[in-house]
Amino acid sequence: MPAYEFSCAEHGHFDKRAPMGDIPQVASCPVCSGDAPRVFSSPLLNLGDSGARRLLDATNATADAPRVVGAPPSGSRRPQRVTYDPRAQKLPRA
Repeated sequence: MPAYEFSCAEHGHFDKRAPMGDIPQVASCPVCSGDAPRVFSSPLLNLGDSGARRLLDATNATADAPRVVGAPPSGSRRPQRVTYDPRAQKLPRA
């Protein structure tokens, strides 16, 4: 069953699946239940593997709005220095 694209004036684009013989011209918005006219585009017949599709969508989303770190992680630990020199065992410990 193909997916068709609709556009709500308030909430933007969304997809809805419908049989090819019953193509709706108007659909209700999933957020506000208002009428959303159909956007004429190529039908979304084969979207491929859902895992691959999620990965591609996440990659495209980070291209437009990358996540930026605002602060270092809480409880940051200092890495322990490891030495393999046997003389280090004789050094005094603090």
